[in-house]
Amino acid sequence: MKRDLLLILLLLAGCGTISPTPQPASVTLALLGDVMLGRAVQPSAETFAYLAPYLDSADLTLANLESPLTDAPPQTESPYVLCAPPGNVQYLAEAGFDLLTLANNHSLDCGENGLAETQATLTESSLGFVGPGPEPVYRQVNGIRLAFLAFNALSDDFDLQTAVQAVQSARGTGAVVLVSIHWGAEYHSAPSQGQKQIGRQLSEAGAALVWGHHPHVLQRMEWLNDGKTLVFYSLGNALFDQYGLDNTRQSALALVKLDQDGIVDVAIQPFVIDVPASRLVEANPSEAQAILQYFK
Repeated sequence: MKRDLLLILLLLAGCGTISPTPQPASVTLALLGDVMLGRAVQPSAETFAYLAPYLDSADLTLANLESPLTDAPPQTESPYVLCAPPGNVQYLAEAGFDLLTLANNHSLDCGENGLAETQATLTESSLGFVGPGPEPVYRQVNGIRLAFLAFNALSDDFDLQTAVQAVQSARGTGAVVLVSIHWGAEYHSAPSQGQKQIGRQLSEAGAALVWGHHPHVLQRMEWLNDGKTLVFYSLGNALFDQYGLDNTRQSALALVKLDQDGIVDVAIQPFVIDVPASRLVEANPSEAQAILQYFK
């Protein structure tokens, strides 16, 4: 009896208790598609407000910046010049973006000077950028080493073997490798064979995530390599001024949770772009259903 009482007292004092199994460290990324702050887009404090609770829940928020932030004059013969006033960077900073990818077919709309000003503008606002070169950007979050790479597969200079080697090298440092890639055909809601081939090779090289953009519409997600790699073929437009097709205004935020071994959870938040108001708003039930079909 005394022995039982002593055991109870020891347990109450914390002696002999069994500690709960510690949960592995994790990181949550918020991923968006193409963000464009030029042309007819007039950003405001309300532009990204709908997504604020979801962005705040993430450790890092990323998007593809489709518009150089520069006052430099256009340096392209294309009628589609997307350069935006440098001051519009404040809306990215206030919304909580952390990293913007610059490897896309509009990064040189205003020339090399425009690209340099974009990079300087982001840096001055404490925002990071990835690309357009193949060098990785590393982040250490919650004890997990992350390597971000960005490629423009539409460029004549794109070399798949160089991209594969960059992934392998980053993976060799022990980092979880996350690849942003600009690819595919505009307005095609299904990935091309070329996208699938590139995705497979990046997966085999060690990428845990391949996150695509450029088609301006959503494309499906797919698990590759026995679930070791998640591919978002296209996250569509996150902010754009395109009116023509309904699906250019339908989009999704992907919340990806990962640990040192790779991706452990994915959550999708559908939304639509209110083009006249240059803001993101809640999808109605039919819109949400149309959006979520890409992520089943």
